[in-house]
Amino acid sequence: MREQQTLGRRVQEARKAAGLSQESLGERLGVSRQAVSKWESDASVPDLENLIAMSRIFGITIGALLGVEPPEAPSEGDAPESPGDGAEDAAPAGELTDRELAAVEAIVQKYLEAVQRPRWSRRKKLAAGAAACAAGLLLVLVLDSIFFSLGYQLDQVQDQINYVQDSVSSQIESLTGQISGLLEEQNSLISDYTVQIQDYDLEKAVWYLTASVTPKEYTADTVATFTARTNTGKTESAQARNDGGVFTVENWAVPMGEPVPPGVMDADDDESGSLVQVSVTLTDGDTSQIESLETLYEDPSAYQLWINGNWEEEWENSCLLFQELDLQISNETDIPLELTDAELALFSNDDAVPVWSAPLTTAMDLWNRQGYVQMHVPMGPEDPVPLHPGDTLVAAVRIADDHGRNDWRPFYYWQNDDGTLVGRVSAPDGWQPGDLIPIENS
Repeated sequence: MREQQTLGRRVQEARKAAGLSQESLGERLGVSRQAVSKWESDASVPDLENLIAMSRIFGITIGALLGVEPPEAPSEGDAPESPGDGAEDAAPAGELTDRELAAVEAIVQKYLEAVQRPRWSRRKKLAAGAAACAAGLLLVLVLDSIFFSLGYQLDQVQDQINYVQDSVSSQIESLTGQISGLLEEQNSLISDYTVQIQDYDLEKAVWYLTASVTPKEYTADTVATFTARTNTGKTESAQARNDGGVFTVENWAVPMGEPVPPGVMDADDDESGSLVQVSVTLTDGDTSQIESLETLYEDPSAYQLWINGNWEEEWENSCLLFQELDLQISNETDIPLELTDAELALFSNDDAVPVWSAPLTTAMDLWNRQGYVQMHVPMGPEDPVPLHPGDTLVAAVRIADDHGRNDWRPFYYWQNDDGTLVGRVSAPDGWQPGDLIPIENS
């Protein structure tokens, strides 16, 4: 099959057949050699005037030059123009008439439209596809970057809005609290008050309070009565004495109430306590006015003595041989107390009666001298204490004082877990002799 020739290839062959160089052809056409070279390499397309002129110079028809009709052997009248022929020479016998020129012009225009359409080679198509993919990927990356930037800016704006909202809410709450405080102070019957725990008795489960109020207005007939109400509904009242306008009650016994579960008074509080609400009633003649003063939230266990101990022992043949005792006892409150009795004992399993006990006379002497106990002395049963598999042995101290305290406080216990001795520092809360501590999984 004959290879389809391009216009440039036909121009080149016709030029060579006419014996012309690119430069000489360009001179006859009035164009540069570079223009002829571009035509022959299909880098550009000659215009209609140059096509007609070349057909005359080459002695071929326009259709043959354009490749729309087969080439014919040139006749005498179609012989190529010699280089010496000038433009003013007579036209060949086959010169185009106006009608033929119009037809040729239409053919050339149609051809030019066809050849000027971009023709894509496989390589160009692949390159164009790759370029399109790259452009698409770049567009995706740009859009992703834009969206990320917009999202980040939106988050920043939202954070700023939240900050402003929180700040405004905080300021509103602060102003509300200040206004509420000012209104309460303005409407209050008193200018000052105090409510303090002066002492306590754990056996009787009472607080001993000191309370005082200073009314804004009072007369010689004004009577102040303090009232305490616990969360169990118990109430206790006491009439105050008037010391120059300051109404005071001291050593006032108030029930402790029942412990409140953690978090009731404060969401961040993980300790229990008892509630006592204190109020005062001011009576002047037939007029009585009541005002709340304070809500006490106190944990009685916070008034327990702090006890910590360690007992050195030897473990052999499922028996414990005790040696040195390290014991510390201290008062963690500002309210002083005196020890009336102290005892050390060992309890086996759920027995309420100790397998061994001894008075802590050394601890009593230390407390009376310095107000706390820190001792390290040889102490314990003379004979080894058996501890069979599954058994538990608890070391506890009993403390009695002048504030109604008289209970056992465990500070260490041992367990025989299938022949392995396991020692633990703390026993379950509220443990008392007779309570069984089950074996824990190691």
